[in-house]
Amino acid sequence: MQIIRSLETIPYIENPVVTIGAFDGVHLGHQQIFKQLIQHAQKTGGHTVVITFDPHPQQLLNPNSDFFLIQSLEDNIELIRQQGIDYLIIIPFTMEFSQLSTQEFIEEILVNRIGAKGIVMGPNHFLGKNREGNHQIITDLCEKNNIEIVEIPEFVMNENSVRSRKIRNHILHQEIDKAIILLGHDWVVKK
Repeated sequence: MQIIRSLETIPYIENPVVTIGAFDGVHLGHQQIFKQLIQHAQKTGGHTVVITFDPHPQQLLNPNSDFFLIQSLEDNIELIRQQGIDYLIIIPFTMEFSQLSTQEFIEEILVNRIGAKGIVMGPNHFLGKNREGNHQIITDLCEKNNIEIVEIPEFVMNENSVRSRKIRNHILHQEIDKAIILLGHDWVVKK
């Protein structure tokens, strides 16, 4: 997996299929997205691209909240590597970057810098300043820019959706076994 830590150093990627998110914990829901990403890239003769952010947007935008990372960025990188992803782009998340609109993100980053041919996303995906870009806005902008949308359903286990927020809640309440089930891998307490 090639790791790119700057928008200025993105190499030419042939037929990139992307997914975008914080992917904290690389839980079973994220793993399902990566499987779909790989399948779609194989079907279209493309390469898989995961776009994530450092720091996590919540750390910058809500510094006084009780938010915490499930795992370190380096642990998340290793788990993403294990999924078989071709490229990981880690965008430095700054206040300036957080002001990009959905249209600016799609046109400036996905189209102009990466050349995305497809995007894999779940139904609860938001993108852009103040999470303005809901599913319909993202779909419309991608269609306008000839980016194929691959929507996958939310990953559900035992009638509950698997989300990072639920895992954090389990960790907060010392329900580590429940967190590990949703993660789909071991979790180590960070000192």
